[in-house]
Formats: sequence, C-alpha cells, structure tokens
Amino acid sequence: MPKVSIVIPVYGVEEYIDKCLKSLVNQTLQDIEIIVVNDGSKDNSQDIIDEYVKRDKRIKSIIKENGGQASARNMGIKLATGDYLGFVDSDDWIESNMYELLYNEAVSNDYDVVFCNYHIETNGIREEADTIVFNPEKAVESYIFSQPAPWNKIFKRHLWVNNKLKFAEGMIYEDYAIIPVFPLYANKFSYVDKCLYNYLVRDGSTMNQAKFNPKFKDIVRASKVLFENLSKVENPYWGEYEYIIFANTIRDNYFKLRIFPEAMPVLVEMIDWFRRNFPNWKKNKYIKKNGWKYMLYSRLIIKKRFKLLNMLKKR
Repeated sequence: MPKVSIVIPVYGVEEYIDKCLKSLVNQTLQDIEIIVVNDGSKDNSQDIIDEYVKRDKRIKSIIKENGGQASARNMGIKLATGDYLGFVDSDDWIESNMYELLYNEAVSNDYDVVFCNYHIETNGIREEADTIVFNPEKAVESYIFSQPAPWNKIFKRHLWVNNKLKFAEGMIYEDYAIIPVFPLYANKFSYVDKCLYNYLVRDGSTMNQAKFNPKFKDIVRASKVLFENLSKVENPYWGEYEYIIFANTIRDNYFKLRIFPEAMPVLVEMIDWFRRNFPNWKKNKYIKKNGWKYMLYSRLIIKKRFKLLNMLKKR
C-alpha cells in the first residue's frame, strides 16, 4: 500500500502536463501512487502521459469521457489505495519534497489532514500566496479559514471513503463545496509552513476571464451544496462557517462580479440565499472584528446598495 495517492485530473493541458508529471515522479517520497485521469482530453496530453507510464510503474493512467474536473477527481478517489490522498491540478507543479514533508508531518502525530502554503504564478511572476498564520491551539479554525482547495493538502484517504465524501460534479467552485467540511469528520489538523505547491494562473481560465462567464453562476450552487454538507452532521463550527461563506460567497464574489452587468442576477440570488440562511450574520464575531469599514461595506452589499458601494469604492 503506497503512503500517498495523488490524483491528477487532465483536460487540454498538453502544454503543461510534462512539467506537472515531472514534479511528481521526482518526489523525494518514493512510495507514492500517481493516478492520472484523462477527462476526455482531445489534445496530445495522453501521448505525454503514456510516455511517463512507460518509465514509471507508480503511474496509473485512466481515460474517461469528459465529465469535468470533479468527476475526474472522484474517479481517482475510487481508484486510490494509499494511506493518504492528495490532489494536483495538471497545469500546476509541486516542489520535490512536498509530499515527503506533508506525509512526515502527518505520521508524526497521526494527523488527519496536513496542508501547506503555496506560490501563485501569473504572467511568469511567482509570489507567495497570502495565507493565515496557523495556530496549533486553534488548528481547526486555521483550516476552515485557509484556501478551500484540495491541492495544497493531504487527507487520510478513509475520511473520503468511509464518509462517502466527493466533489460536486457539473459545476465550477466544486472545491469550495466540499473541502471546508473536513473538520466535521476529522479531529487533527496540522500545517507545514513552506510554499510547496505552485499554482498557475492561466489567461483564459474559467476563473480569470475579462468577460462574464455563465459558469460564475455556480457560486450559488456550490454554496448551497456546501451548506447541505455542513448540515448533514453535528456542526460545532457554525460561526466559523458563517464567516467563510459570507467572505467567500458574498463579499469576495461581489467585488469580482460587480464589473459585469450580466452578473447582477447572480449577485442578487446569492445575497438573498445568504440572508435566508444566515439572518444573524451581523453578530458574527469574525465579521465584527474586521472593523467598521469592513462592516459598512458588508451591510451595503447585503442590502444590495450597489450604486452607493460603487461611489464609495471610487473615492
């Protein structure tokens, strides 16, 4: 049984997949399983994957009909056999010691989930991502407030399998719908304070477009799925989750989408949904401690005072 299984969903990345796979096969942790799921890619990605399969028996190559990144990841989860489970996006790459450091930290004290910091590369410029300071005394809260992505983390695989956890298929923001819920199923979290993952921001990617993409509407769907997932079991962290849902779903997306006139119905829908499910949001201690200006802008967003907000932002 490998120590870590790593799932890589692939679609239309012939330009990047070689660098990604090279960073995986050269990991200092040798006892890994690399599961590459070709999600119906029509370019030459599979030719590159096949070359790696010939050279490294740790690589499993699966080809499926196109169903989206979430469906590819879910297939990879089903096929994984490692003690821990990790994910890498096929246009990204990782530092050579990433999985050794994460795995050693995990087994040092039987941690359920271990995560790390990461770099963001945009137009050839690589910068350390802004991230919260990990507090071992408040490890769960630190995890909840971290980037809701799977790729800078390893999880005990049984957490996914035994609890039937999976990525929400047929939408973007699928990470956001599932990654934050792990404190409801896991007890011990830890952090490696190093940038071990390299996240590439590509021109034209779904999350980096100059025009409104109808897929942006999926933020509402993903928020609803997250809320459903958080409601399935006893949840002692509603205050923390209320805050991240407000920050990620409402506030951050308002400032991302407000430049698109077509996004107004999406903004209104997500605000109305939030108000119905979190009517006492103003009392949230995490929102309140951000200060008066944060609270003022937040109230104006919730009240849908968009014109006034735009005037304030221009000052």
